[in-house]
Amino acid sequence: MKKLFFTLPIIILILILFIFVLSLLYSQKDISKTLVEIEKGSNVSQIASLLQKRGIIDNKTIFYYYLRLTRESHELNYGNYLFDGEYSMIQVIQKIKSGKVVLHKLTIPEGLTKEKTCKLLSKKGFGDYEKYILLCNDAEYSKNLTKMEVHNLEGFLYPETYFFPDDGSETFIISHLVESFFKQTENLDLNKNDKNKLYEIIILASIVEKEARLELEKPKIASVYLNRLAKNHKLQADPTVAYILEQDGKHREKIYYKDLKIESPFNTYEKHGLPPTPICSPGKKSIEAVINPEKSDLFYFFADGTGGHQFSRTYREHINKQNRVKDNGK
Repeated sequence: MKKLFFTLPIIILILILFIFVLSLLYSQKDISKTLVEIEKGSNVSQIASLLQKRGIIDNKTIFYYYLRLTRESHELNYGNYLFDGEYSMIQVIQKIKSGKVVLHKLTIPEGLTKEKTCKLLSKKGFGDYEKYILLCNDAEYSKNLTKMEVHNLEGFLYPETYFFPDDGSETFIISHLVESFFKQTENLDLNKNDKNKLYEIIILASIVEKEARLELEKPKIASVYLNRLAKNHKLQADPTVAYILEQDGKHREKIYYKDLKIESPFNTYEKHGLPPTPICSPGKKSIEAVINPEKSDLFYFFADGTGGHQFSRTYREHINKQNRVKDNGK
């Protein structure tokens, strides 16, 4: 009897533990449209941690040991999986084992405005343009997504190649683009604790993105703009004027002298400092160029017609170089 007395609590404890494990494996949780990318080469431990972090499962340890004990760990497939609805841990495992992902590829290039990004998404069949625009211009929604005091999502729709599901909503896709921005830049020195400084970096990076044609020139272009800001010179950046025109529905390659007089907070020929928002979504290289610009004493540059730019320290040098390029072109 004494031996049985000590054994009974252990049996009860084992039963409780067994019931607890079963409940974690088979009880369902409601998941709202969450896209999870399982990268090629990920092991069971990494997959378990990722799924718990994204809220797909509640206990990574049970997930891990269940797969090890059942020897199903080698059956998991990498890829992009959309979880939407009620799933138990067993159903999550079955979904990843199936390897069935219904996703379509879309590449968003660097330097698109939010309007052009929304048009591209709509044109490729990923939702309604008007719904996208409403979301991107919704100040409250933008603040919630970015955790920053911004009025819209200009600059945050990260240029990248994506894989979206057929039934991905406009809200899901926009949030995924913004999430990708912060994911892709998380290892950069972006002064994340200083939200104003972070936003200034994004704004200037967007101008560098639109100005540069050659990747190798981006740090030098960034240095020119930073030097001008440091001396309180106007940026005099053509892309900011082009942005004003584009917002008014005017699309042209050449900027005329009369355009430089447009009254707008984005007109860096008339206003000092940075424009109030980014003028496009910059790529990672442009952001890096602003964070780590070339050290220079340059204040001027112009496109020389070869795809690159001519850079100068003084206005006189700047004009002389322009004249030489014009003379050589005759």
